[in-house]
This record gives sequence, structure tokens and C-alpha cells, in this order.
Amino acid sequence: MLQQNNARQDADKKQHKKGGGKQRMEARQRPDWPIYARSLLLVAAVLTSAVIVQIIFIYEEFHPRFVIVPAFVTLIVGSLFGRVAVLRRRLRQKSLEFRAIVDIAQEFTYLRRVDGHYEYVSPSCAAFTGYSQDDFLNQPNLMDRLIHPDDRARWTSHIHHINDRGDPESFDLRLLTRSGETRWFTHICAPVYDDQGQQIGVRSTNIDITQNKADQAHIQRMAHYDPLTDLPNRRLLELRINERIAAQEHFAVLFLDLSRFKNINDSLGHAFGDELLRLVGRRLQAVCPPDALLCRFGGDEFVILLPRAQDRSAALDFARTLLGEIERPLILNSSELHISGTVGVACHPEDGTDSATLIRNADTAMYRAKRSGQAKIAAYHADYSREAAHFVNIESDIHRALQHAEFLPHYQPKVDLESGRIVALEALARWQHPQQGLVPPGQFIPIAEETGQIAELGKQILEHVLNDIARWRLLGCAVPVAINISPRQFTDLDFWQRLRSGIDDSGCPPELLELEITEQVFLGDIETAAARLGELRRDGFHIALDDFGTGYSSFNYLRRLPVDTLKLDRSFITDVVQAPVSRAILRATVGLCDELGLTLVAEGVETEAQRAVLINHRCRQAQGFLFHRPVPAAEVEALLQAIPA
Repeated sequence: MLQQNNARQDADKKQHKKGGGKQRMEARQRPDWPIYARSLLLVAAVLTSAVIVQIIFIYEEFHPRFVIVPAFVTLIVGSLFGRVAVLRRRLRQKSLEFRAIVDIAQEFTYLRRVDGHYEYVSPSCAAFTGYSQDDFLNQPNLMDRLIHPDDRARWTSHIHHINDRGDPESFDLRLLTRSGETRWFTHICAPVYDDQGQQIGVRSTNIDITQNKADQAHIQRMAHYDPLTDLPNRRLLELRINERIAAQEHFAVLFLDLSRFKNINDSLGHAFGDELLRLVGRRLQAVCPPDALLCRFGGDEFVILLPRAQDRSAALDFARTLLGEIERPLILNSSELHISGTVGVACHPEDGTDSATLIRNADTAMYRAKRSGQAKIAAYHADYSREAAHFVNIESDIHRALQHAEFLPHYQPKVDLESGRIVALEALARWQHPQQGLVPPGQFIPIAEETGQIAELGKQILEHVLNDIARWRLLGCAVPVAINISPRQFTDLDFWQRLRSGIDDSGCPPELLELEITEQVFLGDIETAAARLGELRRDGFHIALDDFGTGYSSFNYLRRLPVDTLKLDRSFITDVVQAPVSRAILRATVGLCDELGLTLVAEGVETEAQRAVLINHRCRQAQGFLFHRPVPAAEVEALLQAIPA
């Protein structure tokens, strides 16, 4: 139908070009005097015939008045007829010019009388509405029936306004085309008056803005929605929070951060990570109430606006629901993944009265839970802001310390339980602060890991360790040294390249380095972790699994991961003398290691009674304050040189 209307419009355009345009040019080129001349000749001919008839049949003689009066009448009447003809020609010319302009315009234009009948409708009505000119001319007030139902109240108000007050109006609204399509348009309307100032109708121009509206909607969505997950973004979140604040509602803001996402992203690729974020987003959306707002805040962070949270307990219960949902195993590209998260909760109005404060405090609570290492959920407390400020100060101080090489390794020996002989060392990072002295690792390692500074810190510690091993080899007292590999380092390909180049440059045999990992490095993807560990083991490095017995440790890891050493966590050693359960776990772990050919090292041995229990259960190696505390390289060098040959 639209194609037929377009064809008709093209034909009209051509006709106007060929016919109407030619007539206008001719009308402009012809002067007015020939029209007056024709009118005078016509009147003169009529009057002359009348005079001749009178002279012949009525009057017997000629009199001058028979010529003067008809001549005068001819002049007056002929001029009047000529003027009328000129005005008619000019009116026709103006009408042709108007149609020539309006008919080819893309805008839909019409003239409508006050009774609803259309005097003129432009051909573009067909493309605009699907209805032809004849449809409009034959159906008064057709436009009223095309207006979208949601806009009819506005349209009716406009009709009353234009008819009563006569003020021009311009506004946007929608209509339904003949095919049922919704189309946006700008309606520009003004009244038309006669010579006496009475309104006789309206003239209207209608401009199609459907594409403009679609573009605006797309831009609006891009401004308020995340392109990856199609979830609301930070900007929309802040708007909705401000709306709730203005309404003086009670609500909660929950800040969720995924654990180990960077490990997955680095090991499996960004495309895999993107799909994982989409999957997590769908899972979270499924458990959110209909009136809640789930937002992707950035990276692996999600924020939930939870309405009607009257107290913290309701928000904390919902936080547990969120974590339970994302901790269910994920199947993605035939891989089974296990992820978790940390949630911080802030409530309005107790924890903030503006969007920025509420989001910041929920974020602060989340980091507090993450740094605690115990709870996965935390509700905001005012003390957390002070802790966050301290965190920022430590982060800045670590950056300065890395530039001044203030981080050094201290070494804690591992000993043979029977003889007390040093059989290996563990390198532990220490911070020699210029004002505070020796800073414990618990005050900077978690922050360095969280901020990514652990990469540079690990590089500096590794360089010191390799240099120390090289010196001890020259002295003939070198023993294997274990270095801790953080989850971030494990997925950092640059770290492994530096490790291999350091081995080559120092000439240190890989067998003298033991790489200690925790289960955090492979919970995201055990297959990739096993492949990387297998490659390192083939290169000659020894692999140790640290903190065994905590977290999600399972026999499945031992079956699939190529490890040489298990380090039994100190939590089992602390009460091994008093607790039968701990002794049973020790006994089972020793038997397991014997069967698998693994070395078992007990951590945190501090008493002779603990040592006796370990020896009694055939555990061969241990480390702890009972034997040696971590000491600088110079001191441990003296201990190594004192070992009998």
C-alpha cells in the first residue's frame, strides 16, 4: 500500500514538474494588459452589436449618444471583467505554487475546516499514515481516529484549545498507521481566519520523528544500562536511590563483589569472563524481588537496591540468599566453576542520606568483610570508614615502599622432627619501614593482594631469594626455599616469565625452589591450574599445597593436582595434644601422604608436647616458633653454615 502511495506521490511530483511548473512560468511571463484588452473587446463587441440593432430596427436616425454611452459602458464593464479575470488567474497561480511546494514536501500537511472536512491534504499522507488523500477528503476528522489511545486525551485538549483560543501549538504525540504501526510525529498547528477575523479552520504540518525517538531511547538506554549484562548501571542506580530518599523510604543498598573473578578472567580469557558476568547477572536477577534494582556497578561488582528493608536483619538475610545463589556450581562452556562473593550492606537512613554515601558505605562494609577473611557479609559500621581511610594510607605507603625497596625476605626454617636439622626454608615477606620498623605481613600482604601491588612486591622478594640462594650455593650451604604464590600471581603470566628468567640469570636449579599455593588459586578452574602446575613441575620446581585442611580442601584436589608437599594448617596443630579429632585428622593425613608419596609439613609448632605428638604419629617435618622464628638472610645463613656436613 505504501509503495502504491509513494508511486502516486512520485507521479504527482512529475505532473507538477511538467504541467504545473510550466503553467506557473507562463503565468509569470504573460502581462495583465492582454486580459484587459480581451475583456474590453468582448464587451465592445456585445455593445456594438446592440447599438447596430437599435439603429437599424428601432431608431430612424443616428445620434452621437449612440456611440458615447456604449463606449463609456464598454470601458467600465470591460475593465471590471478584466480585473476579475486577472484576480482569478493570480489566485490560480498562487494555488499552483502552494501545491507545488507542499505536495513535494516530506511533511504531512493539511487544511481542515472547523466542521472537520479537509480542504487540502498533501500526498505525503500516504507514506505518513497509510491513508490516501481521498481517504482524508472523504472522511472528516479522520486524523482524530488515528491518534494513539494513550495520546487521545492530549489531542482532544489540543482541539479544544485551538478552536476556543486560537493559539498556535506544537507538541509531540503518536498515531497508529493503517498497518497498525506506531509512529511518533511533531504536530504544528495554527488557526486560519477569514476576512472578518472569524476562524474557519486550521492548518497543520506533521513531521515524522519516529527515528529520532528511537535514537533518543537508544541513547537513553546506553546512558543508563550496562552494555555487557543489560543491567542498570551506576547512573540509573543513583537516580533510583535519590528517588527513594526523596520519598523518605527505608531501604538497603547491598554491594556484592565476586571472589577470584580476576583469576578466571586471566586464565580463561576475557570472553569467558564476560559470559560468566552475564550468567551471574541472570542468577542474581532471578532472586531479586520485582521492585528491587540490580545494577552492574563495574568490573565484577554488583549493587542491589532493596526497597522496604525495614531493618538490617532483612537486608542481611537477602544478602545470604544472593551468596547462596551464586555459590551454586556454574556450568559454562562445559566447565564447572565454583565462585563466591562478599557482600556489604548499608541502610537508609541510618548509614547515609545521599546516594554517594550509601554506596560508599556499602562498599566499605564489603571490603571489611573481605579483609576479615572470615565472614562473607558485613553490615556497615562507622568504624569501617576509619578503617577504609587507613587502608588507603597503607596502599599509598606500600607504593612508596616498593619504590624504595623496603621489602625483604625473612626465612623460617623447616626442620626434621627427629634430629632438628634444617631441611628447607620458607621465604616470608617483611617490610622494613623507615619510621615504624618491621611491619607484620598481616598489615600489608592482604592490601597488596587486593590492590594488585602484590605483583611488584612478589617480584622484589623473588629477586632477593634468588640472590640469596646463589650466595648460599657458593658457600655450599644451600637448601630448598619455598616462596608463596598468591592467587593474583598465579594467573599473572608476566610473573612466571620473570621467575624463569630469574632462574636462568642466577643459575639457580629449579629444584631449590618450592612454590607454595593455596586452594584459592584453583577454585575457579582446577583444570587450568592443574595444567600450569604440571608444566612447572616438569620444569623441575617443587609444588606445595599450603593451609591444607581448611577451606574447601578435598581429596579430589590431591588426585588432580601435581603436588609434592602438603602443609597441614596450624589450626590442627594448636590443639593436637588435647583434641582427639585433631589427632585423628593428623593420623589420616600422615597415612594419606605416605600412600601418595607426599611430604607432610606441620605448621605452627610451638610446644614440645606438640612435637612429641607429631613424632608419635610419624610426621617427619615441621616449622614453628619452637624451632626457629623467621629471621633475616644473614642470620639464617649462619644457621645453614652451622649444619654439619
